[in-house]
Amino acid sequence: MATMTYSSLTQDLKDWMENDGTEFSNETDNFIGLAEQRIVRDVDPQAFTTSAYSSFNANDRFVTKPTDALIIRHLLYIDSDNKRNFLEKRTDEFIYDYWPNASTTGTPKYWADYRDTELLVAPTPSAALTIEISYVQRLATLSSSNTTNWLTINAQELLLFGSLMEACTFSKNREDLQIYTQRYQAAAEAINNQTRRRRRDDYTTPSNIMGETNIKEATT
Repeated sequence: MATMTYSSLTQDLKDWMENDGTEFSNETDNFIGLAEQRIVRDVDPQAFTTSAYSSFNANDRFVTKPTDALIIRHLLYIDSDNKRNFLEKRTDEFIYDYWPNASTTGTPKYWADYRDTELLVAPTPSAALTIEISYVQRLATLSSSNTTNWLTINAQELLLFGSLMEACTFSKNREDLQIYTQRYQAAAEAINNQTRRRRRDDYTTPSNIMGETNIKEATT
């Protein structure tokens, strides 16, 4: 398949919808943007997950999220022995109940997804320990100045049919909307199945804790 870019995708939308009118052309960025938002909610490829490093602020129970974070997967701190220590996820109600006095400090054990821009931790940090936040990131939206992203390289079919769904909604074309929705759903399922297979790779052959692996996979 030819390389997909912002320009080629906008042209594909006009060609597939057989509409190159000004009103339709002015909305193509919205079609693509809405499709990208839908895709991030519907699929779970490992490529969307990244990590960012910062530090606790001593005497401050709040941690600022990365600006492109959509879903926080985990929060950990790195101690003086360079060991990673994972905090357990809890609700903010649990945090406030467990550590009601924010002025009392210690080493954080728990975190809560408090709001769009901040995490809440307890105990209140006593030191500026290095932290790692693993999260699902917001995709860099396609535009005339950002002509490719992960979707244009790895999920062209998904992005195309997702954008066509939005174009059909705009054009009130219910018949084609049904067709493109089915194609989109099939593409999303394929990507999610691929992700699940990759995550199972480490478990295809059980390991023997006593030493060398000698347990064989069952055959039919």
